[in-house]
Amino acid sequence: DERLNYAFSVENTGNVTLSNVTVTDPRATLTGGPIATLAPGVTDATTITGYYDVTQADIDSGSVDNVASMSAEEPNGDPIHQDSRPPGGSPGDSTSFTADAEGAIDVIKEAVLSDTNENGFPDKGEFIEFRFTVTNTGNVTLTDISIEDEKADISGSPIAGPLAPGDADTSVTGLYRITQADIDAGVFENIASATGMEPQGDTVTVESRPATGQPGEKTTFTFALNPCIELDLHDE
Repeated sequence: DERLNYAFSVENTGNVTLSNVTVTDPRATLTGGPIATLAPGVTDATTITGYYDVTQADIDSGSVDNVASMSAEEPNGDPIHQDSRPPGGSPGDSTSFTADAEGAIDVIKEAVLSDTNENGFPDKGEFIEFRFTVTNTGNVTLTDISIEDEKADISGSPIAGPLAPGDADTSVTGLYRITQADIDAGVFENIASATGMEPQGDTVTVESRPATGQPGEKTTFTFALNPCIELDLHDE
């Protein structure tokens, strides 16, 4: 979790001494104050401070904005109020902290044999099953994450619901029907791709990788060959 620290500079811009100077902030937890008295022209920049713990919703929205308010008493007891401002701004302007969005996805693609006849070897017509582990490696929540694979029939895409930073999803799978040409070649390999949507509408795209590889490296399935021939010899 990240924390924003706020510093408040309270200046008496009038011509009378103010007392019981307090600051309130709808977001921040404040420490220090009230300032007992503040003479005309004097600035207090140390007594009151605050902090705010940034939430995932803040990061997804792109910024943290808020306005604090000050209240004090004049010598005759009349109250005065003023909203805060950022440096260079006007009273009532929000103090803003921009949260940089870094959308990123990691997709691990693994291949296993669906050995229908349980003979321990791949046969024509059986399937290679692809299992995808999709992890949000960025700092913003992603939605509409879909997997595309030009050779496999994909199920479970797009992923249901949003994927928060650090979370992983394993609901997407794929199937590829093995051909005799694949077995004869001895190996089958390909790459999938994933696309997700950031909260502000930008898209994030990445290519899959094998479990120990880098994005863009092919997931490889090596066929275990079972050469076998029978010769029957008959007397005539």
